[in-house]
Amino acid sequence: MTNIILTTPEELRAIVSETVSQSLAGFTQPRNEPDNLTPDVAVEVLKRHGFLISKARLYKLTAKKEVPFRKYGNKLLFSRKELLTWAENLTKRVNDKDEAALAIAKSANRKIRNYGK
Repeated sequence: MTNIILTTPEELRAIVSETVSQSLAGFTQPRNEPDNLTPDVAVEVLKRHGFLISKARLYKLTAKKEVPFRKYGNKLLFSRKELLTWAENLTKRVNDKDEAALAIAKSANRKIRNYGK
């Protein structure tokens, strides 16, 4: 038989908050991982955080100086923190359903026009 637990809304909020905090703690940067990333590792870090990008695209963005990077001799290095901040700043939040529908419609129209060419 399943036990039923009665609780107040405040206690429930505290329990949920604590559980979520513990779950999210696993998503923070592990202390033993370095902040400086090679291009291969930078692509993997971005993918793990939901930002899909190819290594070739990352190189193109560095050539245009559109992504934060450093050079050490002839090697490219990326700061984990700066890279994730950069990627997060590129995302656009769509709060309104009308805005989302309009964006989808514009994208579909663009694809239809480009398909005919």
